[in-house]
Amino acid sequence: MAPTEEFCGIDPDEMGQLATALRGAADRLTAFSGEFEITLRRHGINTPALREIAHIADWGGTQVSMLHNRIDLVRNLGSGAPELGGAAVAPAKCTAEPDGGVGGQGLIRLPDELEGFEFARGLARMYGQDILVQRDSELQAALIHEHADEITRLADNPQAAAAFFALLPSKVRDALPRVIAATGSKTAKQDLAAFSKALGAALRAPALVPAFAKVRADLVKPVGGKVAAWNRLALLKGANAPSKVRVAAARALALDDFMKNPHQDWRGAAFTEMKAYGLSSDVVALALEVLAGDGVAVRDAFATMGGGDIKLSRTEKMKRFLDYAKTVGTGDDVADAFGRAMEAGAGAVEEKPGQHSPAAAAFALDVIKVMSLLGDNPPVLARDSLASIATSYIHELASGARFDRAVYRTSGFTMPENWAPLPGVTPAFYLSPGDTYRFMKTFVGVEELTGRFDKVAAQFRYDALTAAAKLDALGKTRYFENMARMFGNLAGLEFKATLDVRGERDATDELVRGFVKDTASLVIDQIPVKAALVGTWELTKAYGVSKILDGWAESFETRVQKATGVRSDFVLRQKYDMACLLYEAGYPTSDPPTELISKNTGNLKTYDELLAEAKKETGEGKKWEDVLRKKLAPYERWTDGNDAFDKKIEYSSDAQTSEKAKEQITLWG
Repeated sequence: MAPTEEFCGIDPDEMGQLATALRGAADRLTAFSGEFEITLRRHGINTPALREIAHIADWGGTQVSMLHNRIDLVRNLGSGAPELGGAAVAPAKCTAEPDGGVGGQGLIRLPDELEGFEFARGLARMYGQDILVQRDSELQAALIHEHADEITRLADNPQAAAAFFALLPSKVRDALPRVIAATGSKTAKQDLAAFSKALGAALRAPALVPAFAKVRADLVKPVGGKVAAWNRLALLKGANAPSKVRVAAARALALDDFMKNPHQDWRGAAFTEMKAYGLSSDVVALALEVLAGDGVAVRDAFATMGGGDIKLSRTEKMKRFLDYAKTVGTGDDVADAFGRAMEAGAGAVEEKPGQHSPAAAAFALDVIKVMSLLGDNPPVLARDSLASIATSYIHELASGARFDRAVYRTSGFTMPENWAPLPGVTPAFYLSPGDTYRFMKTFVGVEELTGRFDKVAAQFRYDALTAAAKLDALGKTRYFENMARMFGNLAGLEFKATLDVRGERDATDELVRGFVKDTASLVIDQIPVKAALVGTWELTKAYGVSKILDGWAESFETRVQKATGVRSDFVLRQKYDMACLLYEAGYPTSDPPTELISKNTGNLKTYDELLAEAKKETGEGKKWEDVLRKKLAPYERWTDGNDAFDKKIEYSSDAQTSEKAKEQITLWG
């Protein structure tokens, strides 16, 4: 047989015969050296050579003990079992065939990790036969933590980690979370994480240790009772297991049965375990936690959970979790885990906006449709995940806010008739205005989540308008104006949703506070266009609907005027932002006046730079508003002298404050 790079296997029977032969040879050498030493000494002959022979015999005796230990280890690790959905898998590099000996195991295939296996066996014996079963709680807790680093090190040797779990008694393994928590250890969470990390390494490694196949199969089998299921799921949660293992475990231990009979007590842990690990006692919530973070696992689980007997669609399965979360005491835990599972399934964690895979996009569309039905009353702890989905699918929400084309459309993957795509906006699916508006309502009630979405929307607005300006500079297209109109509609829909969820006063007060703070704190050269994106987006939202909100419009305008001088400041800001974008993109126009060029950057000054200069130059008895107007006059003369440039600026800035979204959503929402 040609040599291989990897140790291929051991035949325990052949090794046993070797040990027997070595034992016999050692005994014979010992007897021989003893007899001859006595004889030679009678004749006064020195016997150093015989003493060396005796040492060799002693060495042979110690090797016999080692060989028998190794035989036991190899036999234990070689007792394979079927893998998930199939037979045990042989190592890819191992080419030796089994020995055909009658009554023996033949050649057992193992990687060349015998030293690591010995280390793993020592840990398994220490934990499985001593620490976890024969100590009082205080000492037990100390010993568990003392050796946790050794368990963590197993993660660096996946095959040794597999050997450890194969040799650990199954009763001990399945009760690990409960046993560790019961000690009252303050490091229980950290210690369990060490076991989970090692288990994850073993699960992700090639299946080279046959005995671990049984462990792997056991972990994903149904068990008797919620307590046993909870313990297995708690161990798997931090394992970062492969997608197939996550799906099989979550289904077998909770989700298949949940789909068939959701109305039962799903609690599987006591307060001790909940406090120790910060995990929910709800087995359904914990099963979703195991799936969360792995989009492939989430999508696979929702496609298959319940088995062939369950005929529910994916959206109906989603609704079943939402209904369950509303009716049980652990509902917040379920909603939180469900939200993070939805976030993963939609690809919001792993994929980039505008570049979503078909599978993730299809899942996201289902999530949006289901959650949109809840409007301003989604599960509270799912809102964070819904906001993450919204930011990841900003292309789809921006397109969904368009009222210029196919306003009657329904949400789906087919491009609406007469649709006019915009460059750089690449939705994987097309939302109706109603679904867009209702989905926004699921998260805009939380200020922090709205701010997170606004940052993404503002950056996308800047990038998309910049790209459109560059294209328009090359020809007679009107992408820039159409893009501005789309973002004006998106801002209007978002602000309308915010008003509906939070109430008019709360929503507008927040916008005013933010705007006053931003404009009052400006210092020169500190607020370029990109850094001011969010503030501009906030104002776009506010003025997009402010004219027709009679209850607070006058108060709002008065307070904004106090911060900026006059209401037209916003229009000027919009116009100047549009001018900067078009000019930087190379849109045809004359050179701007020198007073509009920044000495620091050599580029066109931003509106906020001019505003900061005005505040800085304001002296006693002088209003900064007057100074600002003088600084903006050259800009107005410059744009007025470039008719095509000026019209493009005016149209796009007007589109940013369009009331169309607010007006039409009452009909098409």
